[in-house]
Amino acid sequence: MFNKLNKINKIKNCFNKSIYQINYTTKPIFKEGITNVKLDRDNKDGTSDYIKLHDNVIMNTYGRVSDIVFTHGKDSWLYDMKGDKYLDFGAGIAVNALGHSNDGWSEVVANQSKKLTHLSNLYYNQPAIELAQSMIASTPIFDKVFFANSGTEANEAALKFAKKIGIAKGGVEKHEIIAFSHGFSGRSMGSLSCTHKSKYREIYGPLVPGVHFAEYNDIESVKKLMSKSKTCAVIIEPVQGEGGLEAATVEFMQQLYKLCKENDCLLIVDEVQCGIGRTGQLWAHSRFDTEKCKPDIMTLAKPLAGGLPIGAVLVSDKVASEIKPGDHGTTFGGGPLVCEVGKYVFERISQPSFLKEVQEKGKHLTDGLKKLKDQFPNSILEIRTVGGLFVGIQLDHNVSDLVSFAKSQKILIINAGDDVIRFCPPLTITNSEIDQLLLVLKNYLIKVNSNKK
Repeated sequence: MFNKLNKINKIKNCFNKSIYQINYTTKPIFKEGITNVKLDRDNKDGTSDYIKLHDNVIMNTYGRVSDIVFTHGKDSWLYDMKGDKYLDFGAGIAVNALGHSNDGWSEVVANQSKKLTHLSNLYYNQPAIELAQSMIASTPIFDKVFFANSGTEANEAALKFAKKIGIAKGGVEKHEIIAFSHGFSGRSMGSLSCTHKSKYREIYGPLVPGVHFAEYNDIESVKKLMSKSKTCAVIIEPVQGEGGLEAATVEFMQQLYKLCKENDCLLIVDEVQCGIGRTGQLWAHSRFDTEKCKPDIMTLAKPLAGGLPIGAVLVSDKVASEIKPGDHGTTFGGGPLVCEVGKYVFERISQPSFLKEVQEKGKHLTDGLKKLKDQFPNSILEIRTVGGLFVGIQLDHNVSDLVSFAKSQKILIINAGDDVIRFCPPLTITNSEIDQLLLVLKNYLIKVNSNKK
């Protein structure tokens, strides 16, 4: 008996020893060009060090500006490692609605981060309910909100809601979606299926079936695709962001709404980029007359939390009543931190005085662009805007040279296609800052036209 117990103890000791060896003899990982790289955030000559390490550790999915690493921002300005400052007319692609590091915004972030940042959607939280209250109280059409984390997720949710309702009404055949030429709905599989540009879609092979593309602002092309037994929804941007700032006409949208009602399908307005004050109105679809064009679903995202990730889907009671617990969900959507910040941003932008300023500054920008078009009619082909600080100019040539020239003058602008520049600065930008942009544009056009002679 004693010998048997002695053998058992020896086996136990060997087993325990092997565990300790596994835990304490693991070799540290070393990767050349990664582990041994020392970075210094305060080194004004360290830009290339950061970019080199970026190329070693971050996937190459973006065509980034090659020689700038930004460190901080304030209002309409960004500052890089070299100490240079840039006037930002892109605002994170229409995201930083109140500018960078807005004082009130920063205070809300700091205060809420000390209370509660994340909470599972198993539980209620105050900021999400209060933000939803503010949003629903500001629209005559929509009755409920679903919170997501981004624009693509908001559109994904909207498509799922529409498909569920369509299939419940008309069977599995009523699942098809009509989207539009030059439209951009996002990059997840459902929203990507509704994004028109083929270069984004074709590399991934078959996407979600049943998506058809009509011509933007062409109601006859929609009629050819519409089927009462098959179409469950139409998704459209009131102003196309990636599509060159083309805007849907009032007549077209009213006809589209009527067509949707006749065919018992939902109308989804994608205001991810053009909504929440960007056009000088709180909602971009308001100009269509909500008595004659009542969307069933609206998606929002970019400016809602002023730089933190958030998405929102606003729906009518008709839609909300068909969606049950478990039909859709999210881990991070509707979290207390982002919703508290979203509430601050939304309530500030939705003030009539704020929207009036956006309209006035948009007019100041557009008036300046019209003067440049009069002076250089062969260079500026078209100015595109429905108001506010969402303005595009179409040039007679590729805009890449203008983007580079503006950067050399410390102004950041972005394109919306090969020949269109999109101006979507912080909604808090000043007229004097707009004048700086106009001067740079004038100098560029003088240079381009002198080279033509």
